[in-house]
Amino acid sequence: MANTSDSLSVLKSLTPLGTVTTSAASSLLTVKSSKAISCKKSSLATAQLIRRYHTLNKELSKCLARIESSKANDNSSSHGHSQNYSQQDTAADLARITEIRQEMDDLGGLDMYQKASTLGQSKQRGGDSSKWLVPILESHYLQLNKKPGLPLRLLDIGALSPYNYQKYSSWIQTTPIDLNPQDPLIAKMDFLEMPIPTDREHLFDVVCLSLVINFVGDPKQRGEILRRSTYFLMPGTGILYLVLPLPCIQNSRYMDHGLLVEMMQALGYTSLLKYHFARKLAYYAFKLDAAVAAPKNKHKAHRSSENVAHPLFPKKLRHDKPNRNK
Repeated sequence: MANTSDSLSVLKSLTPLGTVTTSAASSLLTVKSSKAISCKKSSLATAQLIRRYHTLNKELSKCLARIESSKANDNSSSHGHSQNYSQQDTAADLARITEIRQEMDDLGGLDMYQKASTLGQSKQRGGDSSKWLVPILESHYLQLNKKPGLPLRLLDIGALSPYNYQKYSSWIQTTPIDLNPQDPLIAKMDFLEMPIPTDREHLFDVVCLSLVINFVGDPKQRGEILRRSTYFLMPGTGILYLVLPLPCIQNSRYMDHGLLVEMMQALGYTSLLKYHFARKLAYYAFKLDAAVAAPKNKHKAHRSSENVAHPLFPKKLRHDKPNRNK
């Protein structure tokens, strides 16, 4: 109220007494409305850029996967290209890959996508999703000592900001990493290339995957990221914080809440501490109950590029309803 009153007082002093005060006040409201509309348009443009980049990235991964699969089949067969995927198909995919990468560049590339995502988590747009996690950590670690000494170690994968946990820095020690950091305090690192800890002292108490899995176009790499997270967590107490767009859970033909929980249980995340469906996001906190055997070569990433003859969770249609995401 004070700000509005002050603004009107200034307007009165600049106009003839009692003549244009109403129109001036109306102009002030028009300016505020214009700013609100501009903010809304900016928010819409940001969301559209993010969605388009996701769509392109997913299509790119499919094209690359088909070409890779074809090469693998060629190496194991003396008949050249399979009947289901011809040289013309390869040429079409290669051409489409060129088009996709050009459109990504036109959108500003990964850097612009990251900037849009950072804008999307600003306080004006609802804040960062870490706020949901902190109360869970406080309730899960009952003997938590919030004084400086032995803070919880948190690995923030795909971090947009190094300051999400800054006000909890006395008891949360954050290691933020990203492929294309938007801040010098975020380490440039591919999680799939990150050396696996060789002892308990270097394990983390919390691993965050907030809007990371949905960005990865290759389903095999999505699974590999989830599996790899188990190698970085303290078994028995470690928490995986997973955030996904709500449509990935509630509007998918192939995924839903029940299947996600079942898949996580197979990885050793047998305790679902809490989950929450907001208007646009799905939040999960899983506890790693069982120690998972790390690869023999702990210093190298193990990308799941090889074909899996009998996957534990094969792609299967679960919800065949109109307007469901493919």
